[in-house]
Amino acid sequence: MRFIRMLSAIFLALAALTAVGAGQAVAQPISEAPISTAQIGENCANIGNGDVCIRISDPYEGLNVDITVWYDKHAGPPATIRLRYGGARVGYDEGAFTISAGEVRGYIWRRVWLVNGCYHGQIMTGPPPNYTPIINGGYVCV
Repeated sequence: MRFIRMLSAIFLALAALTAVGAGQAVAQPISEAPISTAQIGENCANIGNGDVCIRISDPYEGLNVDITVWYDKHAGPPATIRLRYGGARVGYDEGAFTISAGEVRGYIWRRVWLVNGCYHGQIMTGPPPNYTPIINGGYVCV
């Protein structure tokens, strides 16, 4: 019985590590996840037809932070884009989506290991799979 409990604990630990990924935080749409208001910093930059913003939460559980990137599209035709944060580390959203004027869409990455440097909120445009070029929005330096 003790052996079975030990095996169960090992399988649960492996499942938890697999869910987090190999150093890559999973992105959640901001419509599905609460955003931390305690923060290291937040910054937005107007890219001509809207604002691309980034927020980095206060560290928790050591140097883990939540990084949120969103695009507030004010004008222009619908666009298919990807969101990411770039800089000291890079994180990608869960796939391309189409956004129209008047919409706000974003992602939050939980438990990102904080590395000193500057982080930019970015949108990726253009054809798949690379969606280049990359347009920088707001940034926060830590």
